[in-house]
Formats: sequence, C-alpha cells, structure tokens
Amino acid sequence: MNKKLGFVRGILCDIDGTLYFRGRVIPNAIETVSFLQDKGYKVVFLTNTDSKTPKDILEKLLDFGFSVKSHDIFTPIIAIKEYISQFPDKKSYFLMTDRVLSEFQTFSQVTDDNIPDFVVISDFSDDWRIERLNTAFKYVLKGAKLIGSQGNRYYLDQEGNPKIDTGSLVKMVADAANVKPLILGKPNADYFKLALEKIGINANDAIIIGDDVESDIQGAQNAGVKGILVKTGKGQAKFQKNYESKIIPFLKLNSFSELRKLL
Repeated sequence: MNKKLGFVRGILCDIDGTLYFRGRVIPNAIETVSFLQDKGYKVVFLTNTDSKTPKDILEKLLDFGFSVKSHDIFTPIIAIKEYISQFPDKKSYFLMTDRVLSEFQTFSQVTDDNIPDFVVISDFSDDWRIERLNTAFKYVLKGAKLIGSQGNRYYLDQEGNPKIDTGSLVKMVADAANVKPLILGKPNADYFKLALEKIGINANDAIIIGDDVESDIQGAQNAGVKGILVKTGKGQAKFQKNYESKIIPFLKLNSFSELRKLL
C-alpha cells in the first residue's frame, strides 16, 4: 500500500467476490460503499454475471443492504442490448437462460433456417444441451458475428468451487470457427470504457477494484485504468497463483474496506 493512487473521481467496483462471496457480505463492504457515496465518488457496480438480469443483480445487492440504484449497475446484458440496438434491422440467435432472454423480447430473432446476423453466447446453464452450442457454431461458420457476454474462463459457485464459465465456451466456438469474438464484458477494454462513459469519468481519474486478476486487473490495464486487487473471492492465493506473475495489479488490498484508507 505504498503506492499513491493520485486523483480519483470514479470507481468501477466488481461485485461477486469483492462486495460479497458465497452468499455473505464481505465485512465492512456495505459501510465502505456508503463512505464512497457520501464522499462524492462516482461508483459503478460492474459485474460479469450473465446468468441474471440487471434487475436481479440490483435486488440482490439491496437485499444484502447495499445502497444502490438501477443506474449504478452495469452488466454484460446491458452492454449487449446497447450494442445490438444500433442494428434494428438485424436478427440474432441468443444462447442464454430463459430468465435473461426475457430482456431481449423486443429484439429480432431467427425463427427459421435463416442465418442470423449475430450469435450471442451468454450463460445457458438452465438448458445445458450441446445441440444449442452446435447451432451457435453452425451459424458462426456461415457468417454470423459471434458476441460473447464475457471472457471469464471460470467462476466460483456458492461453495467456492471453480466452474467453467461463459468465456471458455465463447473461446471454444471462436477457435472452432476461426473467428475473433466481440466480448461485451470483462476483460474487454470497451466494456470498461462504456462504464466510464456512464459516469462521465476519464480513465486517468478512475480506479477498478476487484478480486479477479484476469477479468478485473487485466481488464483495467486494457482500458488504461489503475487496477486494485482484493484478496477475497477469486483474489485468494489458491485461485490466482497461476496468473499474478503475468498480470501485476497497481495495488493489492486485503479487502474492499481497505479502500477507505487510500481515499
């Protein structure tokens, strides 16, 4: 903690693993969020969660006791909707949970053997069939643009066990079809830039804090923002030891609450 953050106006804050983990709030996280808000920092709660709607994520934070509003949340689902909205005449094939698919009811979708313009792969664990992934692969091979909701290779479940995440599936389809996917979640730089635009903050005046070396810290570096790693969630040594030698955070903190000492 001997490095100086310098001038900070905006904070892009990871959620799962940083504010809560395995169904429990990380000690003093609620108080720290309130401190930042009271001090006038612009805070966006940034997540790669693609199995839930933005409303679901907001309600979970509120249930835990965090003081947040809907416009404080930014997720890959929001980013995907914003991107596809630019192309109202194009059709998509959405590979995602029914819950999240409800967010896309107003978007044009393929209903026959036509090739979609976009293939969107998100979490689809509610109907895990390889045929669905093969359909996505077929469309990409025939020219559809591949969009991934995020780039995480794995996540931690409620018991803290690692599970294959969406990023690994997107990469598999991309490699098989020999294409480069558009990732609208962490660690893509554009995802962080969209979040900064949301609060009107320059990258030089912001920090990103999270528990994941690959998605949070590498993503911060991709976007030209100082990245702070917390040693909770994925930030525990047993999950990060293979990556920290390659991706060096600007700072490491034991937990999110230590941010108050720096600001």
